[in-house]
Amino acid sequence: MYCKKIVLLLIFLALPLAAQAKMEVYNIDAQKNAVDHNNRGVIYMQDRYYAAAIKEFQMAVLLDPTTQASAIYYSNLANCYMKIGYPALAQDTLQRALKLFPMNFTYYQDLAVVYKRMKILPQKLRYYEKDSAKNPLSQVMVGMILMEQGKTDAALAKLQEFVYTEPDLIITNGVKKYIEQHSAVRF
Repeated sequence: MYCKKIVLLLIFLALPLAAQAKMEVYNIDAQKNAVDHNNRGVIYMQDRYYAAAIKEFQMAVLLDPTTQASAIYYSNLANCYMKIGYPALAQDTLQRALKLFPMNFTYYQDLAVVYKRMKILPQKLRYYEKDSAKNPLSQVMVGMILMEQGKTDAALAKLQEFVYTEPDLIITNGVKKYIEQHSAVRF
């Protein structure tokens, strides 16, 4: 009985001290965790563990869905889908990447490859040609589709037109390099 009273007294005296002690707070940084998931996904993809890579990229997108970094996660996810033979899923994710960061020239190249694999290049060419009057970036897509169709001269001309009309965009330097590389190969 005496021991119980001492224990209760100690607990009673310790309560104010416990209340004053700082509570540890753990903050979850979704963007940092998204980067971690993306990095794991890249490693899985390199090791050809595509199912695990897809899950990691999906998690990265879920944690950080609307930033420019998410465009990279979507692009990585699309590359995985292409590796396992799902170009329709790759198309959707690449289009999402382009919405988040339309200045990445690689996304246009990859999307044209997806369209080719899906055998929809002619339909997409018509769509982007109509849209190019309103959206200069559609010219880039037209050029890439023409390239995938094997119409190199027309593709390079369309891309050169884009470079001429949009010299100040971030994507323009990538387009210029592409033109130089493909012009040098031909001559």
